[in-house]
Amino acid sequence: MIAFSNTGTGFKGAISYALKEHEKNLPAHQKPVVVEQNNIWGTSSEIAKQMRFIADSNSKSSRPVLHIAFSFHKDEKLPLEKSIEAMHLALQEINFHREKNQYLLVQHNDTDVEHYHWIINKVDLNAKNLDTSYIKNRLQVACDKVEKQLKLRYTQGRTIIYDPESEKGYKFTQKANLKNKIFKDKSINISDVKQFIYDELIRILSYLKTIEQLVPELSKKGIACQTTFNKNGLSGVSFRYNNQAYKGSQIGVKAKDIVNAIQQNQTLGSKDHITLLNAFHKNIQTTLKAIVADYETGNPYPDFEKCFLNNEIRYEDEKLFFKGYRISNKPIEYFRKAAETFVLGSLKNFEYKMYCYNDLMNQEPRKVPLLFGRDKILTENKQLLKEQQNAVEPQLKIRISRSIIPDFSGVFLKSIKHHKDKLAELTENKKTTIANIEKQKKIRKEVRIMLVKILRL
Repeated sequence: MIAFSNTGTGFKGAISYALKEHEKNLPAHQKPVVVEQNNIWGTSSEIAKQMRFIADSNSKSSRPVLHIAFSFHKDEKLPLEKSIEAMHLALQEINFHREKNQYLLVQHNDTDVEHYHWIINKVDLNAKNLDTSYIKNRLQVACDKVEKQLKLRYTQGRTIIYDPESEKGYKFTQKANLKNKIFKDKSINISDVKQFIYDELIRILSYLKTIEQLVPELSKKGIACQTTFNKNGLSGVSFRYNNQAYKGSQIGVKAKDIVNAIQQNQTLGSKDHITLLNAFHKNIQTTLKAIVADYETGNPYPDFEKCFLNNEIRYEDEKLFFKGYRISNKPIEYFRKAAETFVLGSLKNFEYKMYCYNDLMNQEPRKVPLLFGRDKILTENKQLLKEQQNAVEPQLKIRISRSIIPDFSGVFLKSIKHHKDKLAELTENKKTTIANIEKQKKIRKEVRIMLVKILRL
């Protein structure tokens, strides 16, 4: 039982690959089969949108797509139910929850080896992100554990295996070579070093925003990094750890992969900024509407802090805070003071109306004389009774002028425009880079053709 994994940003591409939508002429017996799915439905585009909707609930998850491929030995013919059980047991070891995470499980039938593809949304239905750090090693341990648990065919060649007697639950399958001076003092072998560097690179590249950050970020884990540049930018990269040095190509992460990851992170970063700024602005507007409604339903002292907190905004003395963003709350303070004048006027008006109402309700009918003035007093008493019956107890009504409600549109539009301009610049730079690469390829091709012609002469 072997598991391969990678993470990404695009659900549509991963789902389309798993469903083999790019291969239109597959025979019926070779077409992929959807085995399981959770909280998703419809076409690949619809599923991708549903997964993206949940993924957007966690702004910190920059690579929410987890693609895991499981394969079993070609001579090990398992019932479908046992294969599914084995994969679920392995996924439980990396804290995957089949009820909480959206996923699509597809069986491929185009090879002799039984294998399955999982497209998993790392962000679960509670907006929690699945930790995929060191996932390659963790999956090796998980598969090794499941093989022993279900008595499946043992897979040779693992660099790390399940060990229940170890405190950590695993151990490295290192082979000491005392004759080799270079490695005699090492605690981990070459494969493990490569895996360690690769895993740290993948982790760092998931959030790296500039090339300048690469060297100091890797140094935190004791990995030395050397970079080379040409006129087009980063052209080469190499790494050293535990007295072992490797080029980027030997690790599986080349210079162009690093550049692409940084550009992607910058693009996603700008998109995240725009999304969060729009959400911040919307939540402020929603909060202000709630506060005005609270005033106008007769509450002269709305709880500003609680109203903002209901919309995920922390209200403090000088700032409003929302998911890492902050903005001055001075306009809110001006609004609060201006609203107090409307409240004061409304309270005085309410007090006067209550006085008149109580005065009316406390009046007693006059005594009716036997002779003189009888008709007049009867009429007055009748009129008083009618007025008391028709009287309505006053209610406190506060009217807040819409002109005093602060408008944050200008501030947010300016910030959003800045990030949109940055996003447009990144897109243009990417197009320029691609164009330069294509141009260089064309030049190299022309040079090769010219050299061939010269040699023929």
